[in-house]
Amino acid sequence: MHTLLMPLVGPMQSWGHRSRFDDRDTGLEPTRSGVIGLICAAMGIPRDGDLSQFDRLRMGARVDAPGRVMVDYHTAKDVIRADGDGLGTVVSHRHYLSDARFLVGLESDDIELLKDIELHLQRPVWPIFLGRKSFVPSVPVSLPGGSVMAGKALEQALMEYPFVRMREWERMPSDDLRMVIESRERVAGELTRNDVPLDFAQRRFGLRQVRTDWIAADKLQDGGVWPCTSPGS
Repeated sequence: MHTLLMPLVGPMQSWGHRSRFDDRDTGLEPTRSGVIGLICAAMGIPRDGDLSQFDRLRMGARVDAPGRVMVDYHTAKDVIRADGDGLGTVVSHRHYLSDARFLVGLESDDIELLKDIELHLQRPVWPIFLGRKSFVPSVPVSLPGGSVMAGKALEQALMEYPFVRMREWERMPSDDLRMVIESRERVAGELTRNDVPLDFAQRRFGLRQVRTDWIAADKLQDGGVWPCTSPGS
């Protein structure tokens, strides 16, 4: 098995999985649908495109910084009412994560697919974003030394990759890091997520199971500071 690692870092991120109408939620870590959607934008795959090449990918996310859940209050005027009877004002609450940082891993036995994804993440066809079009990454979503970890399974890649700091003065984590790992098989008692994209155009999603693992803080390697950030800031 091989694993592609993607750092998802930004001042604002939103990974909705239960959003309905005027209440837009966010998960506490990236959803599979959100990550596949990001990859589709990078590869130039339209909303009604074939997603079958991603079916065998197994996903995990390491929470390097959980951030905080924030809420925006939105109003939109002159919106056509659902019953078609005139215009009205729509009020919505939109949740997002502030200052969160994740390391997402995608595992596959097809290393060429992972390399193709990596190439497009470096040179995206369409703009990429972290859940919403206005939420852009603050660092590249591919690693500077190469994102494909050949011969490494998902758990190994996420546990072994060093913790990279945003600033020189940032300290290494003192608390254990949480990982949300997609299970290979259905296991009783594990969490079920309805975020496997089957058709973005028709908004059809399938189920997957995930479990929570932890990485001891004293086992983390210090990966230094991101090369694209300013040492003095």
